[in-house]
Amino acid sequence: MINKQKVVEFRTDFILAVRELEEKYGVNINLGTISFNSNELRAKMIAKVGDAPVKSTKSDFQVGDIVGINHKKVNPYDRFEITKINSKNIGVRAITTDGKVGADMRVSPSLLVKN
Repeated sequence: MINKQKVVEFRTDFILAVRELEEKYGVNINLGTISFNSNELRAKMIAKVGDAPVKSTKSDFQVGDIVGINHKKVNPYDRFEITKINSKNIGVRAITTDGKVGADMRVSPSLLVKN
């Protein structure tokens, strides 16, 4: 019988078991959300080539830095300027090519990529 405690233990054991595969094949393996009932559990596994991405923190950035945003709804070629560093997130302003003021947003530091 599968319960929540066994799912937590499974995730921990899975992470330990795939470390050897990650080194052998040069990939980063990520186990997604686990759904389960009393008889089975299901999850999506993604293996990406390369090392695991480094999670940025707010201490990695300063006001005025030019950054990109690593998010599926943001164009990867768009550039942003950091305008304010808050306790949990960072304020950014879009940089436009025509000199107009771009959109102001608050973004988690883990989504920012330094350029």
